[in-house]
Amino acid sequence: MLKKTIGWTYAALVLLFLYAPILVLMALSFNASKYNALPFTFSLSWYKALAADTTLIRASLTSLSIAAGTAIICVVLAAMLMLWAVQTTSKLKGWIDALVVLPLTIPWLILGLSMLLLLSAAGIDKNFTVLLIGHVVVSLPYAVLVIKARLQSMDLSINEASASLGANEWTTVRRITLPLLFPAMLAGGFLAFVISFDNFILSYFLIPSGSSTLPIEIYASIKFGFTPEINAASTLLLAATTLMILLIVVIMRSSLKFFLK
Repeated sequence: MLKKTIGWTYAALVLLFLYAPILVLMALSFNASKYNALPFTFSLSWYKALAADTTLIRASLTSLSIAAGTAIICVVLAAMLMLWAVQTTSKLKGWIDALVVLPLTIPWLILGLSMLLLLSAAGIDKNFTVLLIGHVVVSLPYAVLVIKARLQSMDLSINEASASLGANEWTTVRRITLPLLFPAMLAGGFLAFVISFDNFILSYFLIPSGSSTLPIEIYASIKFGFTPEINAASTLLLAATTLMILLIVVIMRSSLKFFLK
């Protein structure tokens, strides 16, 4: 009984530590006070102010477009690379795996600074293409790890069985490999999307002048004067993330049936 009580208390404290700040932020987004002061008075004024804040909306759209592009590129690259890696007998296979995952060990501050120095040395101005490449570099390892784990748990002999039954390579990929790999591709893409969307450091170094992403805009707001609109934007972001997770769960349940029709 004592062990059970200690276990529940420990779990409750961990959950409180993890989620209490988020719950406070969400509650304050509905507080009428400009200075987040009590007593709590329910109001949607900060959401109305957010809807009229073109700077935050523009920054959010920029973050969404970069994150979506990063997720698509990472999923395609990771799937192609890992499919090649499980089929090849090349001695470079181990090296490629290690090099792709290596950015996980490099601090993003060093990575962003090195990319900025490379651009300067090459005489290239900061632009969205370079920013997208930077986000792909830091997000690709996560997609690779998820897809690689799925491939390692798959019985690839079914591909040989498919070929022996007369299916060509494209039919095997479309009817066998992709349906089995789709949940991992979806999870890897979601991870890459979230990492790119939240990335502040690389965006700060590589984004062109006059543009901004949501993390940079939030940082600027805190630096020059915090407004409750940031609470509203953060709450909407959390709601969108939760909705995406639910959608992924639904899609993952039905994906195999969809592809095997």
